[in-house]
Amino acid sequence: MSYKHNNLMAMRESYWNDESSPSVQIEKQYFQSTLTQHGVFKTANLEDARYFFFSLPSIIIVKGYALGFLDQSVQSMISTFIQANKLQLMHRQELKIQYRM
Repeated sequence: MSYKHNNLMAMRESYWNDESSPSVQIEKQYFQSTLTQHGVFKTANLEDARYFFFSLPSIIIVKGYALGFLDQSVQSMISTFIQANKLQLMHRQELKIQYRM
């Protein structure tokens, strides 16, 4: 595992394990509703959102940290990612984490 991968994984873990920040809780709900709206899952739960979050490309994670996952540009990137990977997401396939900075 590369240094870059370790840092990004730590960012993902830290974010996901944050139970005290109201903004993080709202963003987790956003992930759930987005997955449902795009038809990935009939009714997405928190575990579905976690799977999805850990599948997101690094550029979305970094921009989401910087701007917030509710920022319009980040939401657009998320929608594009879902459209490109919908079938794999529906089947909860392991997606290769994409690194592009």
